[in-house]
Amino acid sequence: MSQAAVSDEETDFKVVSSTNYQRVQDKVGKISYADGVADGREQVFQTSFDQGYADGLHVGLDLTKFGSFFDTLAAAGTRDDQLLKEKEVYKGLNLPKATDKQHFKYLDHQNEPLDVVSAKQGTYTDDLLDECAASLPITANLFISRGSSVNLV
Repeated sequence: MSQAAVSDEETDFKVVSSTNYQRVQDKVGKISYADGVADGREQVFQTSFDQGYADGLHVGLDLTKFGSFFDTLAAAGTRDDQLLKEKEVYKGLNLPKATDKQHFKYLDHQNEPLDVVSAKQGTYTDDLLDECAASLPITANLFISRGSSVNLV
């Protein structure tokens, strides 16, 4: 075999190797980029989900307490005049169900950062619960947790 033939084969091999190497690099780069984007989305979605879940749970539990209490009160056939008056006040508040879209402020602020939306959701929930507490003081007082107080002095 002549020196020129060996040189041509080596050159061809180097060109093919270089081309294959570049194709592999391009594929790895694309896959790595796609994986990075997917991981980033997943992390953002998980954080958003966790915060939305916490906010929704807060709204849902606190609003459902009032409705469930008055439903149970009716089923028990209570004769407590003050509680019956508060039941009528509760009906007059005409609050949507806890799962109603009206209670979830993320729908109104979709283009804002998660912490801003969560803060607005918290403010809305706190204001609504303050309104309930002011309108239904006896019932709201029943929902306050009273742990034993310990004097550490």
